[in-house]
Amino acid sequence: MANLVTWFEIPTSDIERAKTFYRTILGIKQELRQENLGGDMPYVFLPMEPGDVSGALVQHPNYKPGEGQGVCVYLVVHGDLNNTLAKVEEAGGSVLIPKMPLGEMSPGYMAQITDSESNRIGLWSAE
Repeated sequence: MANLVTWFEIPTSDIERAKTFYRTILGIKQELRQENLGGDMPYVFLPMEPGDVSGALVQHPNYKPGEGQGVCVYLVVHGDLNNTLAKVEEAGGSVLIPKMPLGEMSPGYMAQITDSESNRIGLWSAE
């Protein structure tokens, strides 16, 4: 079993605000594909290639965003993690845990942020 994570969904109360936040901090240039599942559930797909683990932003009454609620998903950041953290506040979030080395536990660095929807999100980078 190479990878236990297959998909994630990040709750949002404002799909457009969340879309802008994630495009900004992750440096996503292209528009994100959006569908309305079941006619009333905006669902925005984050970038992915075949075989990648990825996820979506979801707006629905059954998906409630909020700091410290539910699962903390870690997203991969390419390049120096500090460059991404520098974009978080301007994009509408906040840094909860600044960049720190993972030491013997794992190569690389981690940080945690609160996104524009008040979700706790982890970030990981090799740099």
